[in-house]
Amino acid sequence: MLLALVMGSVAMGWLLWPPAGDGQVRAARGTVVQSVLCGPPGAQDFMHVELNDGRIRPAMLDGCGHRLGEVLAVEVPDPLPAGALVVRLSGTGVRTASADGQRLAAVGVTVAGVAGALLMWRLRGSRLVRRRLGA
Repeated sequence: MLLALVMGSVAMGWLLWPPAGDGQVRAARGTVVQSVLCGPPGAQDFMHVELNDGRIRPAMLDGCGHRLGEVLAVEVPDPLPAGALVVRLSGTGVRTASADGQRLAAVGVTVAGVAGALLMWRLRGSRLVRRRLGA
């Protein structure tokens, strides 16, 4: 029983551990090539993104309703995905906790789970001792 609780705590910590390179972005400039109305859900403008090294990549903007030819500051995932590229306007992304904060939370969950399992094991053991002594 104790081993199962400890393993469950370790598994929860492992699930909370942040993946490598998660949430890393770099700045770029994008020019709107095709604009779409914002009526339908998931509407996205099409743009050409100029990366810092001078390359131009086609991308979908996670937004809609911009003017044709409008130049926007965008955030590009780093590293670049092999397939379709989706970018977002700079500063509009909701940041999750930093990777260090996520790691600290994962370790905290694991330690708390192991401590709870040990406490339960200890209390269960003391109840058995009291029953045997007749207290």
